[in-house]
Amino acid sequence: EAIDKRDGQLVASKRFSVRGAASWKDVELAEREARVLAQLDHPALPKHLAQFEEDGALLLVMSLVEGEDLATKRERGQLFSTVEVMQLLWQMGGVLTYLHNRAPPVIHRDIKPRNIIQRPDGRFALVDFGSVRDRLKADGSTVVGTFGFMAPEQFQGRALPVTDVYGLGATALVLLTGTEPEDQPHQGLSIDVKAALGAGADQRVVRLLSSMLHPNPD
Repeated sequence: EAIDKRDGQLVASKRFSVRGAASWKDVELAEREARVLAQLDHPALPKHLAQFEEDGALLLVMSLVEGEDLATKRERGQLFSTVEVMQLLWQMGGVLTYLHNRAPPVIHRDIKPRNIIQRPDGRFALVDFGSVRDRLKADGSTVVGTFGFMAPEQFQGRALPVTDVYGLGATALVLLTGTEPEDQPHQGLSIDVKAALGAGADQRVVRLLSSMLHPNPD
């Protein structure tokens, strides 16, 4: 959190140390995040304000998204109702439609509770584009994402628009059950959504999340 001295507004400042980077790939991801955010304009995304280099570091300045991320809410023991999770899916579905319909598609690659903020008015925002891909061609064997929320194709270094759909489905299931993806019941390579949600679950939600979490991206 920082203050823009030009107008006194609170902003978010993200600092990446180029000198301390483990590899050039990390530098490339940081530069890509700044470049992609500068091209985006959606109410559920942080707005790019400025970027500059200072003392061997790349600084990205964005609008500050007020609220609390969903992982922090979970850590306090909060469980989410089916209605709340469906609202999340609806709103984030709109964000993903916006990102994936761009030319070329913008793929977030790291959708999880920590990267979704719930604003004071209840609306959701998607943040942290540090793993974003703005092209569909392969970029080597780099695996980017968070274990449990990564679609199977990400372990091969691939990412498609549906990859984000998998991450959103895993996020929804975690919020409903309070259980991490890797600890959910499985059937073969698939998360057993029906078993995870229990006998009393809304069957429409079961079908929806089962489709989102199908291991085959096709």
